[in-house]
Amino acid sequence: MNRCKIKIRMEPNNIVMLDNVMEGYDGLGIVSTGNPQTGEVTVHVTPDTYDEVVAILRNLPWPITILAEEAEKG
Repeated sequence: MNRCKIKIRMEPNNIVMLDNVMEGYDGLGIVSTGNPQTGEVTVHVTPDTYDEVVAILRNLPWPITILAEEAEKG
């Protein structure tokens, strides 16, 4: 299965809201925190959900910065 990771930085107080948004979209992405103090978060997606999740992230009502996008094979 191919997996993708989207690493972002955002205000730490919005991490729970991001998790709620992803859950609201029937788990299109799974949120994990890398460093909750600095707001570094990874959203795990599949290649099929990647574009939709990026669109959701770019349209959140709070600012985020996309740090890196990675694909894994495995």
